Amino acid sequence: MHTVSTKQFISAVVALAVIAMGVVASLAPGFNRETLWAAAFFALVGILGYALAYQLPRGGSGNISFIPFLSGVAAAPGLPLVFAVLLAVTCGEIVQRRDRLKVAFNVAQYSLAISLALVVYVTLGGKPISATTWGRSMLPFAVAYATFLFSNSAAVSGVMAVSQGRSLLEIWKQNTQGAIRYDFLALPFVYGFAFVYEKNPWLALGVALPLFGLRQLYKTNWQLETINEELLQLMVAAIEARDPYTSGHSRRVAQYSTVVARAAGLSARAADRVKTAALLHDVGKIHEEFAPILRKPGRLTEDEFAIMRTHPEKGAILVAKVTQFRDLVPAIRGHHEAWDGTGYPDRLARDRIPLWARVIMLADTIDAMTTDRPYREALPSASVREELRSQAGRQFDPQIVAELTADKYWTQLASAINAKHAAKSLDAMTDRLAPRQPRVAHSIS
Repeated sequence: MHTVSTKQFISAVVALAVIAMGVVASLAPGFNRETLWAAAFFALVGILGYALAYQLPRGGSGNISFIPFLSGVAAAPGLPLVFAVLLAVTCGEIVQRRDRLKVAFNVAQYSLAISLALVVYVTLGGKPISATTWGRSMLPFAVAYATFLFSNSAAVSGVMAVSQGRSLLEIWKQNTQGAIRYDFLALPFVYGFAFVYEKNPWLALGVALPLFGLRQLYKTNWQLETINEELLQLMVAAIEARDPYTSGHSRRVAQYSTVVARAAGLSARAADRVKTAALLHDVGKIHEEFAPILRKPGRLTEDEFAIMRTHPEKGAILVAKVTQFRDLVPAIRGHHEAWDGTGYPDRLARDRIPLWARVIMLADTIDAMTTDRPYREALPSASVREELRSQAGRQFDPQIVAELTADKYWTQLASAINAKHAAKSLDAMTDRLAPRQPRVAHSIS
């Protein structure tokens, strides 16, 4: 993590935090007895939330200290809250024994996020919550809440992107996907927590425990979703390990399927389910009978082809055993059905072929055509485009092909195909220069 660029990023976050704190000082100094006590209360509860940390997919960690911190925005909007958050995060970091650079970053990014939230809240007319102000302060609080979450997630994703040399948007999506909806579902509870504190601080302390329990339940559900995704990737990798010529095949088919799904007019949710089905489309090949065939370097015999044609059925049977994947079964069983009825295993034709299966069929074929095999080289994207058009109405749904090969979608698909070829060339160069050099993946925690 300790690279020059990472240190520069952290320095920038520290500088922005100091500037934002200065703005808070000018807008809402808030040094009075009530504000000081409220800031201290929410900081202490925040330390408890900091103890309930959990790992993020790309390194780093998350915690639920934002609940009392943001409640403090509504209850005690002033500079003392920023200092209280700064002190609480510092204590939490020290307890977790992080190194100094990570402590500096986490303290700075929390101070920046809470300061920006306070600036937004006060600027929009938010007042210390009470029986007379809670209605008028609700909208300013909602905007301040979103400001905090965006600033916090952007800063964390940014430092990971810089330290790992990865795309900021990619890491941000992976760190926030799934969890962000739970964070926003917590908004009314966070606002209500501030209102309860205004009525009775001791009652608020009693409310904090079940509030944290609810957020932990949300967090656990999100972690289970992450574990399921990682287990899915592990299973796909285990299948692909049998075939050295198609390493990464299922992941590329999943990537291509998202473009094909959009060309087919599927909704975002349906496209996401198709992507999962595409990852699993070859799961039937995990059976031992396919192992020697997958490792065979040359063309297959008719008997071997007959065995290979059973993998959609076997895959559908396996996937049907998992409740959350049962809607994917028709797509996995039918991903080798042809538009003209000459496919397998059920010789379905035209609209009788499930739409999701038609999408995966196209994505699967595109990856096959753009992958080197022992008996032929990979085709360039222009040749693939012409081949798809020539097989429209025979192997493929002609309407989807017409949409997919139009410039709107083909530009996206061709970019993914070209990136695949570029990665292959880079791998080949690396193997020639350092054939025994292992690859190392870096991450931070």
